[in-house]
Amino acid sequence: MKSISIILLSLMILSCNKREDRIQIIEDENLNQKQIDSIIDEYNFEYSRVVFIDSMEKVILPISTQNARDKSRYSAKSYYADSYPNYWNLIFFDIKSGKTKLLTQKKTRILDFTTNFKNVGPILKKSVLYKAGDTDYNLDKKLTYVDPNQLFISDIDGNNFSRLSPINENLIEYEIVPNTDKIIFRTLRDSNGNKEFDEKDEKIWYLIDLSTKSKAVEILNQEKRKEIENLYFKQWLVKNNKG
Repeated sequence: MKSISIILLSLMILSCNKREDRIQIIEDENLNQKQIDSIIDEYNFEYSRVVFIDSMEKVILPISTQNARDKSRYSAKSYYADSYPNYWNLIFFDIKSGKTKLLTQKKTRILDFTTNFKNVGPILKKSVLYKAGDTDYNLDKKLTYVDPNQLFISDIDGNNFSRLSPINENLIEYEIVPNTDKIIFRTLRDSNGNKEFDEKDEKIWYLIDLSTKSKAVEILNQEKRKEIENLYFKQWLVKNNKG
């Protein structure tokens, strides 16, 4: 029984090593087209849903990919779960002209996207907002869920794809100020510089006005936050004999 367990353990280790090596070869080695085709054959390209925009004249097709051998891709325990993004690109299709366009040529993890906004300004009316990341922030030569997501925007043709929130901060949430082109969003800043985003880091609120083409500004800058913290210290942490 002991020898069987050792054999099974060895096979599991070898299997993991083979899968890891395969990913490494795909990322780092120069392959000819025949080799590339043989690897791509193991993957299923999924155009998971259709999103109509601009009075149904334009369509977004999100692209995700699944390794055909990895049936547990959507399981949290999957070997590949951390590597696969929700979507790795989007196709924009113009029904009138028949033209298609990829959102970006850069490797990007797209967590989610939103369009067809109601009660917004003229810019956001013709825009798509994304929660996405394209930066290997912790420098591990991978693009995974531990790297930060930021707020991105493009027009409804998929052009002018650009980042709105700081590259070294992880987007938590955003809200559009009603009937405007202003967005309030919150991020987690890597304030201790350890290349991770956790409860020890600062949560920062920003406001960006797309109509002015200016960068996002902190609603509470460092000076104001320090003022609030000192007020709390005086009111709640310092002994007050008056009660």
